[in-house]
Amino acid sequence: MKRLFIGIPVKSEKAFAFSRQWQNNRLLNQNKLVWTLPSSWHITLYFLGATPEDQVALLSELIVGSFQGASSFNTEITGVGVFPNTHNPKVLWLGFNNLRPLQEAYKRLGELLQANSFPYDPKPLKPHLTLARIKSLGDSRPLNNLLSEFREHSFGTISIDRVVLFESISTPSGPVYKPLFVQQLSE
Repeated sequence: MKRLFIGIPVKSEKAFAFSRQWQNNRLLNQNKLVWTLPSSWHITLYFLGATPEDQVALLSELIVGSFQGASSFNTEITGVGVFPNTHNPKVLWLGFNNLRPLQEAYKRLGELLQANSFPYDPKPLKPHLTLARIKSLGDSRPLNNLLSEFREHSFGTISIDRVVLFESISTPSGPVYKPLFVQQLSE
């Protein structure tokens, strides 16, 4: 069994610079935050979980069938927020202003996953980039200040140019995401 998800890799020097600055903020980090490595930044489209290895080829076909013909595009990383809410924050994230060009392909992939009996989370897409997992929050003021200051901030534009079937491999230093299949979006 492989722990799988379908996602879009994200690379942004500007977002990385802010993330590094926040990681070095003594007041913010008096709380217990586990920061994600920029090399593993991604937007999760569908989390599949434990999946038999022999299903990777079929999943690759479903991704091709859904995203073939979808065009690459640029989108802006914008705003900072938390899940599930500010009273009980568990995830610190950056948002995206527009993934509408992928909505039809995303919906088609969900239908194909369901038709082929893959377990997946059918919740609506809430595109975000997880910056940190919040393990404990003793003093919420530094986090609330960050949220207030950067709620509408632009962290630059990135290119959405591929969809990837990833394997999530647990390691002592955190998960490693190994690409198993890549579907390039057309130019």
